[in-house]
Amino acid sequence: MNIYNGLTIYCEDYKFKPYGIIRIRRESKGRKVRTVTTTSNLQSAQTQLSHQDWQRIFDALPDGLIITDRHFTILFVNQAFSTLSAIDASRLIGKKCRDVFPSALCFTPDCPLSRLRSTGEKLVFEDEANCKNGKQAPWIVTTTAYPDADGAIGGYVERFTDASAFRRVKQALNRSHDRLRRNMGAVIQAMSTTIEKRDPYTAGHQRRVTKLCRAIATRLNFSWERIQGLRMAAAIHDLGKINIPSAILNKPGPISEHELAIIQMHPRTAYEILKDIQFPWPIAETIYQHHERLDGSGYPRHLKGDQILMEARILAVADVVESIASFRPYRPQLGLEAALAEIQTHNGMLYDAAVVEVCTALISQQGFDFETKSWQRHTSSEREP
Repeated sequence: MNIYNGLTIYCEDYKFKPYGIIRIRRESKGRKVRTVTTTSNLQSAQTQLSHQDWQRIFDALPDGLIITDRHFTILFVNQAFSTLSAIDASRLIGKKCRDVFPSALCFTPDCPLSRLRSTGEKLVFEDEANCKNGKQAPWIVTTTAYPDADGAIGGYVERFTDASAFRRVKQALNRSHDRLRRNMGAVIQAMSTTIEKRDPYTAGHQRRVTKLCRAIATRLNFSWERIQGLRMAAAIHDLGKINIPSAILNKPGPISEHELAIIQMHPRTAYEILKDIQFPWPIAETIYQHHERLDGSGYPRHLKGDQILMEARILAVADVVESIASFRPYRPQLGLEAALAEIQTHNGMLYDAAVVEVCTALISQQGFDFETKSWQRHTSSEREP
């Protein structure tokens, strides 16, 4: 064996199990060269190596890292965290986490570390941390516990990922989503206008039905997002009439059974047009169902009860009320009182009871009017599109 400076020899016992390390250091004194050996136990050598390397390993991580003991005292901070927080690591060691991140959640059960201590489960959350040096840092935080020698919680490891880039991407996606929504709304409006151009006697019908649907859904505590889907469905709920001959659509007198059958196909026609469009709401199905009735007497599929979407139940009531209240080529305008009489007479049988109750209250008690825009501004609290 060649003995050279820095040589490391791993020693084994007679069973070929490693038990130690010998390191060689050559020292020269004048003309004499002597060999100095240092022997250490393998386990302590491994511990020594780990201790020397941990800092470099952790500092190489792109994410910030904090290690605390079970009492939330900071034991270790890597370089990435110091960079993210703009706080030198030497100022953090020995401090409590609350000294770095002062928050109203400190000393409460909602504190992430307190929750982790109670459940032992890993937590992942987004946070806008206010560091004590005044810097605000958007982070995605992953917190987990590590065990001690007895298997109990020995402390906590918190990983901090800079969420700035993520938030910029998220904001860009939100702007793109808003543009898509506006464009979708414009297409829906164009479709609605096209339908009403073919049926001048019902011009504005879909707009007025949409307004009533929105008011009903708001008072039934629909989410803003769900209301948008219902509004779009209501705005084009008669899309299928584009396939009905104008002679039938605008016929002033009574219609035959054959003509009625053609008219009753318009929900299916609309569904066939819309079914392959990937709306984030059930627009096609809502329109398909808007002439169904709770007792199964509706058309075109004779659905009953829970088979009918809540959106379609609202649209059904709003459609009936507006149709009866307004002028039609085959009859004069009957007014809102007649419309309310219709839905109240068949409350719970043809029409959803909750929808009828809200619709009745809107018109008879809260002054809802199809044409008055100020009513919507003063009484609606939902978010504007």
